[in-house]
Amino acid sequence: MGKTTTAKNLAAALALKGKRTLLIDLDEQANATKGSGINPLALDATLNDLFADPNRATLAVIFETGIDGLHIIPAHSDLAKTETGMALQRADPNNPDPIGMLKLLLEPLNDRYDFIIFDTPPSLNYMTINALAAADEVLIPAAASAYTEDGIGRTWEAYERAKKTYKQSLHRPRILVTRTKRTNASGVVLDGISQLYLDSVMPQLIVESTAVDEAEQLKQPVVTYDPDNPAAQGYIRVAEIFINEQ
Repeated sequence: MGKTTTAKNLAAALALKGKRTLLIDLDEQANATKGSGINPLALDATLNDLFADPNRATLAVIFETGIDGLHIIPAHSDLAKTETGMALQRADPNNPDPIGMLKLLLEPLNDRYDFIIFDTPPSLNYMTINALAAADEVLIPAAASAYTEDGIGRTWEAYERAKKTYKQSLHRPRILVTRTKRTNASGVVLDGISQLYLDSVMPQLIVESTAVDEAEQLKQPVVTYDPDNPAAQGYIRVAEIFINEQ
């Protein structure tokens, strides 16, 4: 279970717990958008339009989902063009730094939502850096499988650069181990993550479950598709951890 599955299910679980939640899809593949039952190609405006026109009202690009209390700012494939534009903008010292654009766009929403969840791209790009500059905390989903530690390490390095350069108040990341199985291989990976990041691993694991894949095919979060499923219960308990820390 990767970042999009975690972002979508955590956002849904928070909303189910009565929290006003906004999910922001920063990935040009728009999987969080599509996985919420929304076709980005059928929309009049998406996140890309906010970056292209900073004068556009952020509220005009927020859409309801099928879950009460959960809204989304959808992504669009044109975010790839926005990414290129940010690179060109940053190359010119006379232009404003694009790194803080997302944070500025979200300022009008501070009192409207209890939680704002970012689904970031799989690679470190300007959208990811914008999310780090706007976020309070980083949650790293880590599948209990081979090479996971490498991915955690790269994300941790991005966090440290962001904290040093853009967001000194950014909290230390937490790691959510997903796709855990009752196998020796899964146990070895979990032990390795726990030893390297002892104080950062969340006290809740997300188990491997076919219900998650079934929910994805139906463009639903597993927490609504099969709320009694162990994976769904795991995401609900993670939501409760964040709520209790508010």
